[in-house]
Amino acid sequence: MNRKNWIIIMLLLIGIGSIVAVEGFIKPRAHEQAIQYEAEQNDPLTHDIRKSLKFASPYMGNASNLMNLNASLPMRDIGRTFQLYPEQLTAELRFQARAGDLQEEKLKQLLVYNSTANFVLIDNLQKLIFAFEDQAFTIRRDEVVSWYANAPLASLRDAATWEKEVQSRLDDSNYVSEYVDSLVKREFL
Repeated sequence: MNRKNWIIIMLLLIGIGSIVAVEGFIKPRAHEQAIQYEAEQNDPLTHDIRKSLKFASPYMGNASNLMNLNASLPMRDIGRTFQLYPEQLTAELRFQARAGDLQEEKLKQLLVYNSTANFVLIDNLQKLIFAFEDQAFTIRRDEVVSWYANAPLASLRDAATWEKEVQSRLDDSNYVSEYVDSLVKREFL
């Protein structure tokens, strides 16, 4: 065989090897990483708040923005609808699930994380209601502002500050329980 044929065979082998590497190793690994990342985004302990920061708004009346914000936060895998009460500057998220079916500690973490994110990113939102099929949880902005007295809500729009002041504290069950017991009004339906 002449040199030209050897070069063609070598290029063909390199091409086949590259296809096998991409299809057999690189794509499956990237798919696994994407699945893992998506699972992490539904857990307040591992959620990446940077994806939600783009939904910051001075007005709660921007319904699509509010929906997209909450679709980017943990609990996004639970079906939900929204009801806005602009006169009271209140947003109600109605989840199509029972709060009693969720693990109690995880529910509390979600209430802390998601309520704080909503008040940090929607400037004029004054009251937030998480309504499940069996319970409703109401949180007020003024109480959340008092809770984070050492870190004004506007400062929590920085991802590093958010991680330090909100996310890293979710591992402390006493902290989470105190937030929920102090700030969250629970109503059984």
